[in-house]
Amino acid sequence: MSSLLIADRIIFSLLNKNIITEDDFEKEVNFCYMKKAARQKVLQAYDLRMKETIKHRDLGRNVSYRHLIRLEGYKLVKHLMNDKEYEAFKI
Repeated sequence: MSSLLIADRIIFSLLNKNIITEDDFEKEVNFCYMKKAARQKVLQAYDLRMKETIKHRDLGRNVSYRHLIRLEGYKLVKHLMNDKEYEAFKI
């Protein structure tokens, strides 16, 4: 499972719902920064997404995205230790 999958969905959701708008950015000639209030909105959305659950096919139960990322980490460790070939989680 790619972290981009989670990040992209959060960002597009915030933009599509106008929770984050152009006004949430401070723009100058050589930079563009997200304002503090907007950063807090993004972090709140991220935290909510990490608490959401999905059905895990192999485990046969619901797991949070946070737990799913941890499970993927364990699978990578097993792969690096030549215990088991890594197979990425598929939604």
